[in-house]
Amino acid sequence: QIEELERIVRLKNAEADMFQLKANEAKREAERLQRIALAKSDKSEEEYTSNYLKQKLSEAEAEKQYLYEKIKMQESSRLSQSSGDPSSMLMYSKIHDLLYSGPPKADSQSNDCHPFRTNP
Repeated sequence: QIEELERIVRLKNAEADMFQLKANEAKREAERLQRIALAKSDKSEEEYTSNYLKQKLSEAEAEKQYLYEKIKMQESSRLSQSSGDPSSMLMYSKIHDLLYSGPPKADSQSNDCHPFRTNP
């Protein structure tokens, strides 16, 4: 009977070892999957940021083109008139400064606020 109990104890120890190996294996697999998910999340975030910045650049280029065309129209209008209107000259000067002064400062505007439009 003692031999029978010792055999059962060895069997239970072997069973416990087997379950421990399976648990360790499952833990390693979970860590591997977690690393994969984190890498995919990082890549997705980078792609989103890249696409967002491309969109903002495209919008800025369109706005620049619009302002350039507006300046050209005002300049041709100003040249066609013999006396210049001071308020239109001031607007021309401001638009010209905006176009050629470089990008706006990041801390002076929030990301949601477009520099040439008012928020609703």
